[in-house]
Amino acid sequence: MEIRFITSVREYAKKVESLLLHKEACNNLMLGLIDRILKNRSDCHLGLVEIDKGAIYAFMQTPPHNWILADVENVDKSVVQEIVRFLNRTNMDIPGVLGPDLYASYFVKEWEAITGKKANIHMNELIYQLDEVKITPISGGMLVPATEKQYNLLVKWLICFGQEANEDITKSYAETLARSFIKNQSAYLWKKNGRFVSMANRSRTTKHGATINAVYTPDAYKRNGYATDLVASLSTQFLEEGYQFCSLYTDKSNSTSNHIYQMIGYYEVGSSTVYSME
Repeated sequence: MEIRFITSVREYAKKVESLLLHKEACNNLMLGLIDRILKNRSDCHLGLVEIDKGAIYAFMQTPPHNWILADVENVDKSVVQEIVRFLNRTNMDIPGVLGPDLYASYFVKEWEAITGKKANIHMNELIYQLDEVKITPISGGMLVPATEKQYNLLVKWLICFGQEANEDITKSYAETLARSFIKNQSAYLWKKNGRFVSMANRSRTTKHGATINAVYTPDAYKRNGYATDLVASLSTQFLEEGYQFCSLYTDKSNSTSNHIYQMIGYYEVGSSTVYSME
C-alpha cells in the first residue's frame, strides 16, 4: 500500500473519479472541489492511497479547511490509520476532518493516539439524494435567480444562515460568498407578494448531480412552506436541466428539516461527521 500526494489536479481527477463516482452523491464535496480546482487552480493537498498502482482511497484538503475523507465501500480501518500517520510524518496541519461516520472516527482515534490531543464533534450530518420531486409547491410565489440587486440581502441572510447552522460566517466571508453566488448565478430566492422570503444555493455540481446548500428562511417567514417550495422548485429545475439527481446535507439532529426534505423526495444515502481538532 502506498500513500502519496499528487500535485497534478488533472492526474488526480483521473485517478480517483471512478472510485468516487460509485457513491457520487456521498462524494459530492470531493468531486465538486476537484472540478472547481481544475477550472480555477487554488491551494490544495490531494491525497491518494494505492495498491499495485490502483487507487483504493482518496482524501484531500483545501487549506485552511478540514481534511475530507472519501466515502468508499469496504475500506479497512488500517488504511485510515495509515493516512493519519502519513499526514503526521509530512507535518501537515490538521484543523479538522469530515467524512463518513466510521472512517472519520477511525481518523480521530488515531490522531488522538498520536498527538495526545482531543478532537470534538462539530456536527453530525446526513447526506440526502433526490431522483424525483414528489410534491408541487402550494405556498404561492415563484423561484427567482438572485442578482446584484439582492447582494445586500444575500450578505445579511448568509450571516443569519451561519448562525442557525453553527457555522462561522463573518460579514467579510458572507460578502465573498454573496459575490461568488451572484457571479456564478447559483443563488435563488423565493418571492411571494413582492417580497423575498427564502434562499437556497446550488453549491456545486458533479458528473450527474447538483448539490443544494445555504437553505435559509428568516424567522418572520418561517412555517409558511416557503423553503419547502423553494427546494422543491429548485430541485425540479436541476432535474429538468439534465441532472440525474440532486443532493444536500442536513443536520442529523434537526428532525423538522429532515422530515421536510424527505417529503420533497430526498432519501438518506450517507452520513458525514465533522470533527474539529484542538
